[in-house]
Amino acid sequence: MSKKFKLKSYDFLMQSTLERVKGGLFFDKSFKPYTVDFLSKVIDYFESHERYEECQYIKNVIDTRLNHEKNYKNI
Repeated sequence: MSKKFKLKSYDFLMQSTLERVKGGLFFDKSFKPYTVDFLSKVIDYFESHERYEECQYIKNVIDTRLNHEKNYKNI
């Protein structure tokens, strides 16, 4: 009986998170919503790799989607 192991790196996590957010999915594969803290880590990751367009995209998601004053609506 063989077990399947999944090796996922931090890079894979950040890339897949970006793709899910760009696809309109604001939660992970176990349906837990992304937090502002986690999305800030995604911004830090892409900033360290000098991918500023992705940083701006995630920042816009935080400012619009996760804004209490806008009632957490996707505007």
